[in-house]
Amino acid sequence: MFKSISSSKAPQIIIKQVRGAILRGDVVPGEKLPSSDELMEQFGVSKATLREALRALEYLGLIEIRKGAKGGVYVKEVDMKVSQESMINFFHFKKVSVEHLSEVRKILEPYAAKVAAETISEEGLQQLKEINEKCEAALSKAPDEEINANLVNFHRVIAQCTGNPVLIFILAFVEDLLQETKERLRPDDGFFRAVVDDHKRIYEALVNGDPDRAFNEMYKDVSKVEDSLIAIKNQSHLIQTEITYPGTD
Repeated sequence: MFKSISSSKAPQIIIKQVRGAILRGDVVPGEKLPSSDELMEQFGVSKATLREALRALEYLGLIEIRKGAKGGVYVKEVDMKVSQESMINFFHFKKVSVEHLSEVRKILEPYAAKVAAETISEEGLQQLKEINEKCEAALSKAPDEEINANLVNFHRVIAQCTGNPVLIFILAFVEDLLQETKERLRPDDGFFRAVVDDHKRIYEALVNGDPDRAFNEMYKDVSKVEDSLIAIKNQSHLIQTEITYPGTD
């Protein structure tokens, strides 16, 4: 399956070969790769070199190394969170701002809402209804991470309605960064009340199957969130205006 390697960059070449085999479908999620001894023989590398490559592949989310009697190296379907963490490493150095996130949201989220108005199922509508009810109940207490997470989930459900895995991934990533930003800026009760009210109007448009209204209401929601977060950031006189990513404090 794999070609012998004679290079100082052996670990990188092993990673490339294994990744290529997975992406081509030569091996599929759940399938066990050859044993370590067989892989060492196929690649023509030492145990230490193979171990280094396998650890990197495991970190990338492409394989799972299991212990025990049924242990071994198994192909794994890449998890969305793992992919997003790699992107966070990249964007950490790009000084991403609230304005950057909002620009992407204003392009994509109204479109997702428009599609959802035409395609959302009864199950999807029920999910959105329950999310809104949870947010409404949380407003009677101090807004916290729970209501923040539910507000993000509202947008996730709508994105799922597009059926577009690229769009779903991008919006999930952007929403995660936005959630982190809100947790840092700590908006007040009025902010959360306004967002919940906007979500109710979006929900009504979806229930009525009105694509144009869904588009417009989503655009208003995204724009108002942007304006509010920028105002909070400016009022708090933060020196660090860019987003600080999870784990970098």
